[in-house]
Amino acid sequence: MTTADAGTGRPRLTHVDCRRSGSGYLAYAPDADSPWYEDLLVSPQATLDIDGVPHAAHAVPLEGGERGFSLRLLELDAARGRAIAGQLLVHHAELREALAAARSELDGVPVAGRSGLRRELLGHCVTFCNGLRMHHLREDGAFTAIEKAHPGLVPALNRLREEHETVSRALLDLDALLQGEGEVESTALREEFERIAGGLEAHFAYEEANLLPALRGEGAAVSLSQLGNEP
Repeated sequence: MTTADAGTGRPRLTHVDCRRSGSGYLAYAPDADSPWYEDLLVSPQATLDIDGVPHAAHAVPLEGGERGFSLRLLELDAARGRAIAGQLLVHHAELREALAAARSELDGVPVAGRSGLRRELLGHCVTFCNGLRMHHLREDGAFTAIEKAHPGLVPALNRLREEHETVSRALLDLDALLQGEGEVESTALREEFERIAGGLEAHFAYEEANLLPALRGEGAAVSLSQLGNEP
């Protein structure tokens, strides 16, 4: 199970013993200090990896003083689809704001000889990366329910899953560049940053064009050929 760390927001992966209960699962914490238990009290969204397949789940505390949660797997209906569409736009807006904040640290400021800039940019990138990783992990879980409800979206969802992996590798490269020793050429840093930012914008646009119409019940999504090749 993957939860968002209650303190840092970073993804926390934990092996949790679950018991099947109807269409969901029951998970019991061995003690009140179990990190994943504290995470779900703060943010009840979880991603369950069941036999290698990610599933989005909503955690509801058990009644009667039991230390655990009922994990209800996402099932898509019309109302839930519209809600997910709205959440998707909100998350993308937040991530775009985080990108803009990081870009503002680069605009017109030479990197060589100013270690403070690297610290500031690294801080923005850490915040952005944690948010993006949780966003993608939760999306991967939601995709399982979406493709069950909308089989025609399978090609688009598979492409988005692949892009999640590509983005993750690119962010690791940027992190290594920022945390490396010595000075960093401003041109090289800006080019790497813009390469990643451009790829993310294309990813967000593709996702919105392909998923939002189906989630909102507006009809067919944009075809793959209409949006060109993978960024």
